[in-house]
Amino acid sequence: MNQNAPSPSDDDEALRVAVRAEIAAAFDGRFPEGVTLEVADRRVTVRGCVEDADTAQRIEKAAAVSAGVLGVHNALSLRHEGPQAAPAQPEDSGMQADPSQRPYGQINHKV
Repeated sequence: MNQNAPSPSDDDEALRVAVRAEIAAAFDGRFPEGVTLEVADRRVTVRGCVEDADTAQRIEKAAAVSAGVLGVHNALSLRHEGPQAAPAQPEDSGMQADPSQRPYGQINHKV
């Protein structure tokens, strides 16, 4: 943190505690791992890395229901298991790259 920045106000700290409790309640009493909260001027920012978009939305909604919250900024990112391969041509497109996969039969070309 910046040493010159003012410390969070008592109101913001109390709000952070309340928001944390709301989020934990949405997850059966356990606050999600890897998620952090920042509260400034009654505006909440949630950061971290979560498993899926549904979890990110649940966290954002739980943060928004706390009394006194003026807004929620969702800065959560999703965990990815690795890069996904680019999709190939659809099977029915007729654009298979492997000639052995082409249908048998006569091929007519305009000349």
